[in-house]
Amino acid sequence: MDYRVVERNAFRVLGIRRTTSNGGTWGIVKFDGTREKMEELTGQKCDLGLCFGFDSEDNNDYMCGVEYDGEDIPGYDYYQYPNTAWLVFAAKGTISSGVLGQTWKRIYGEFMPQSEYRQLDLPTIEKYIKWNETSDVCNVEIMIPVQK
Repeated sequence: MDYRVVERNAFRVLGIRRTTSNGGTWGIVKFDGTREKMEELTGQKCDLGLCFGFDSEDNNDYMCGVEYDGEDIPGYDYYQYPNTAWLVFAAKGTISSGVLGQTWKRIYGEFMPQSEYRQLDLPTIEKYIKWNETSDVCNVEIMIPVQK
């Protein structure tokens, strides 16, 4: 699998964090105007999805947001990442083919078990470069915090 290692200084994410089924957090921020409001308030594109994990019923604790180093804004959630290394994988293809899910499966089914890296207990990130359901285009970077 192709990947790259990126060292990042500490950074903070502002967003909306919810526990939902089937990626429901994106549905919330896309349809209630929250995504546009975040972009307006921060001047940043809302392109990050932080995955905190799944509960016993397969509900996903997920945060949609933007990288942000400004003052706290009431009504939003925050997550602070420390300095760390990241494995970055590309999920490129069609949405309808399930390329994003397939890439996640390959990372955890093939790459990580034989890798020299150990995942840290921090949320993973999906960085949405392009996601267009009309033209069926997926270009997402999957970022996994690790140590060697």
